[in-house]
Amino acid sequence: MLGSILIVMLILPFLGALITQWLPEKKQDIFAAVVASLVTILSLLVVLLAYGQRFSLPLINWPWLPDVSGIMGVFIDPLSMVLLLVTTIIGLLVTFYSRDYLSPENKFHPVKDGKRRFYLWHLLFLGAMVGVSVSANFLQLFIFWELTTICSWALISYYHNKESLDAGFEALIKTFFGGIFFLIALIVLFVNTGSFGFDAINLLTPQMKTVIFILFLIAAWAKSSQIVFFAWLPNAMAAPTPVSCYLHAAAMVKAGVYLMARVTIATVGFSYGLGLLVAVFAVMTMLASLFLFFFQTDIKKFLAYSTIAHLGYIFLGLGLGVMGSHYGYQGAILHIICHAPAKALLFICVGAIAYATGTRNMDELGGLTKAMPLTSIAFIIGTLGVTGIAPLSCYWSKLFLMEGVIEIGGKTAVFLIIPFVAEIIIAFAWYFFVAHKVFFGEPSAKVNQAINIPMNSKVILIVLMILTVIAPLVGLPLIKLIR
Repeated sequence: MLGSILIVMLILPFLGALITQWLPEKKQDIFAAVVASLVTILSLLVVLLAYGQRFSLPLINWPWLPDVSGIMGVFIDPLSMVLLLVTTIIGLLVTFYSRDYLSPENKFHPVKDGKRRFYLWHLLFLGAMVGVSVSANFLQLFIFWELTTICSWALISYYHNKESLDAGFEALIKTFFGGIFFLIALIVLFVNTGSFGFDAINLLTPQMKTVIFILFLIAAWAKSSQIVFFAWLPNAMAAPTPVSCYLHAAAMVKAGVYLMARVTIATVGFSYGLGLLVAVFAVMTMLASLFLFFFQTDIKKFLAYSTIAHLGYIFLGLGLGVMGSHYGYQGAILHIICHAPAKALLFICVGAIAYATGTRNMDELGGLTKAMPLTSIAFIIGTLGVTGIAPLSCYWSKLFLMEGVIEIGGKTAVFLIIPFVAEIIIAFAWYFFVAHKVFFGEPSAKVNQAINIPMNSKVILIVLMILTVIAPLVGLPLIKLIR
């Protein structure tokens, strides 16, 4: 039964994406929402049925690869459940939100047609992320990984103006570059072990383990917009806000950290130095993105740099896990699920502001509390959640990460914890500077002319506020099951 549910859940978004192309445009919103709802219900059912277990079902053999059975299949374990829940629940909310955001009433980006194209790529994106979550081996994961690259390119380029086309092309090239390293890692793995299995890395020599780890790490850095690759993610804010929301909170950038989480948990014997490499570059990425906070007037770009820093948190935790910290690894996985609703909430707030006022520029906004009280409350809750104020979502994952650094001990802990704590404090201060500038004071001219946001958007804001509170209640039990 569980295998059948997993297969249906995987196929459904791809089938839905194709069917939308034959439906009248008025029916596409409803149909896409139904598909996303069914996928989410199935994902919740999978988690309930497989909770605390590890389930694998081989489906397809490739005869031209001898000695390899079940090259394609479905797989679920507690780590998969984390990404699956984030992917489907946020994907569902984004699907509902897209109905009204992509409309002629949107003051920032009026849209009269093109929903057919949007739902094609959005449902394919949802399906690709479900595929990443339930892939049974590295080869299958690579196939869905590359599909997310194509979908993100199409969605970032959605408006077909120069800015969006350039941003989509940049995202395509940089993430595809990372995919090349993934492919090389697959070749090296198969040549040396005859397998694409997650645990095949354990069959390698220590030297080859290091090579494989670095190849996968570069692929993950490119996908998750770290270090030298991070410019593509802020530029991708040329996409519609529903795309940005899904991209940042649940989709492609989370695929990179998921890959390294899978590599780390499936393998024993990585060196302390590799973990330190991951942790140091994570801290460097946090500080670089933090520095760039201060030059942003577009709220959405500010949130993009914040996402890069939070992906750095996850890489920090994964690095700590390789170095031997169980708390660090748990904190990294917990941050995947705790960051998602808070960041989605902030993006939906910015989308609501742009929809109502026609701008995302902080310098043109002020006094929004009077015109958009629900959006103002939601943004503050999202800010509290993402900056880690107890008892909201990211407080718990940051606590685990802090414990992970302390668990490592010695000079390494001091070297890592000082910039980590500095980033947390400065980011908190800057978030509230932005909130104060945008929501308080006298209403600006743009705010005085603001229109009402649709009821659908208000409901989604309320749901995301609730999820920002309860995310740790779901995540904490799950990370205890990850071994």
